[in-house]
Amino acid sequence: MIALLLAIASSQIQDTAYFQQSVEYRIEASLDEVTSVLSGRARLRYTNRSSRRIDSLYFHLHLNAFRPNSAWARRELQFQNRRFQDLGPDDHAFERLRSVTVAGQSITPLYPGAPDSTVAVVPLTTPLGPGDAITVQLDWDARLSTVPRRQGRRGRHHDFAQWYPKIAVFDRGGWQVQPLLPQGEFYGEFASFDVTLETAADQVLGATGVPVEGDPGWSARRAPGTAEPALHADAYPARAAEPLGLLGAPARDRKRVRWRAENVHHFAWSTSPEYVYEAGAYGDVAVHVLHQRGDTTWNRGVAVQRTVHALAFFDTVFGRFAWPQLTNVHRIEGGGTEFPMMVMNGSAGESLIVHEVGHNYVMGILANNEWKQGWLDEGFASFLGRWYAERRGRDPREIWRNDLENVRAAEAIGATEPIRQASAMFRDFNSYSLMTYTKPALVYRMLRELVGEDAFLRGLRLYYERNALRHVREEDLRAAMEEASGRDLRWFFLQWIHTTATLDYRVGQVSTRQLEDGAWETTVEVLRDGDAWMPVVLRVGDATQRLENREPAQTVRVRTPTRPAEVVLDPDDVLLDLVPANNRAAVPGSSETKPHA
Repeated sequence: MIALLLAIASSQIQDTAYFQQSVEYRIEASLDEVTSVLSGRARLRYTNRSSRRIDSLYFHLHLNAFRPNSAWARRELQFQNRRFQDLGPDDHAFERLRSVTVAGQSITPLYPGAPDSTVAVVPLTTPLGPGDAITVQLDWDARLSTVPRRQGRRGRHHDFAQWYPKIAVFDRGGWQVQPLLPQGEFYGEFASFDVTLETAADQVLGATGVPVEGDPGWSARRAPGTAEPALHADAYPARAAEPLGLLGAPARDRKRVRWRAENVHHFAWSTSPEYVYEAGAYGDVAVHVLHQRGDTTWNRGVAVQRTVHALAFFDTVFGRFAWPQLTNVHRIEGGGTEFPMMVMNGSAGESLIVHEVGHNYVMGILANNEWKQGWLDEGFASFLGRWYAERRGRDPREIWRNDLENVRAAEAIGATEPIRQASAMFRDFNSYSLMTYTKPALVYRMLRELVGEDAFLRGLRLYYERNALRHVREEDLRAAMEEASGRDLRWFFLQWIHTTATLDYRVGQVSTRQLEDGAWETTVEVLRDGDAWMPVVLRVGDATQRLENREPAQTVRVRTPTRPAEVVLDPDDVLLDLVPANNRAAVPGSSETKPHA
């Protein structure tokens, strides 16, 4: 079934020129806390900006992953995890289409991955030609699961990470659809959202976008000393809400909050009557933090300041934040998940906040396909988090030690897989995590050292400038880095992203002699095993030299003013070198050392 849906995307004729479809969502939704069911109606206006005719529309119903017999549940069964397969009828999630109309005509959706229903197809009676537009109305019911995973409910707290029928991306490769799986995340079409949410009157809400009508509950739930919220309701040109007819006259104990967001590829929200509100800002970007009562690790501005510091760091790396606000909420589940203008975190840990805020740039603004090229956002965010720690003064060796050890251990037993591999193809979740988060972070670090930090920063800012609020691929990042550095980097991306080639430098024979002028000349044999190559720094005493020779064996002579005690390859431990223990050797006084075997 997974192969069938992947084939839908891979078998289509590809456009060469970049385009983005035009998508406008108007949504009304009401949450019934007695049943935990959200009832929604969406009116979707979809314009085909491609050069091809479209005969069907594909939608993701991601909540259907968190229930028995889904592709997600069945994948977890392969690894003896039954958390969703065993959920009962009151506990599992669902997202059920009640009706679909296209241009006023009722359509029955199809489910090509049945029994999984995370992908729905809406056949069109008349194909949508280039430049044509169509209006789709969808009515649905949705419920979160009591076992949280990126979404979830507990008591009156609801984390609506996924909750509405989400139009799939149609890009240069055609429809990009796959069932939601534990390995891999999302890919969304940039859209405008106009969303009216109805909840109990005492609920406190946080969401993608800015509140333009109604009260999200922030002012009444401000922590002591917190300023009035900066709503930024004027961030977008004013326009009246288009009524959809789902919501009748509001009850006295209910409230409605209307949100607007533009140039985002998802809309997420969270609500709890226990939320406490704290405010901050980075420049003209509003920062909203919603945490639980008694959250002593979040309150007193801790989460606010960490969010602001993250935005400040990414401003120096990429450039100006693309949206008017960022909301950080304390969710039910541990860990964190990113959404445009919003992060849901299980703690206020600094590294977690930085990682998820980083995703607002790499995934949110620079929108890659997470289930095809997860390294472009997860690996990137992991690297950026460690770079942030370096900027904050932590020892780089301590920052990178665990990542290097974990990847080297996998390489030593031949357990790595190509980073570029689609997420569903990794043999298990551990391999997916290592190859999507950990190893790519090390690769980005090597790229920074290869081109130099100044050129690397220029490349990132160029990448952002050219591709902000667009879908990105590997080629976009490489092109920016090549232009900024003046280097051909095809070999680097091919070697580290598309293969499992390994690298092992080692010190061979070493000898030294004193010259007539009193200086010392040390001769070092530098050997390289494995199919990968990188420039390597050689340190002899206090002298360093970068070696660019691609030969597997080279002899290097280094002059120093005093007799060196030691020679070291890659002294800062930057390279993904398989056996770093053979990278150093003591320098003898007049005889050669034994080479490393």
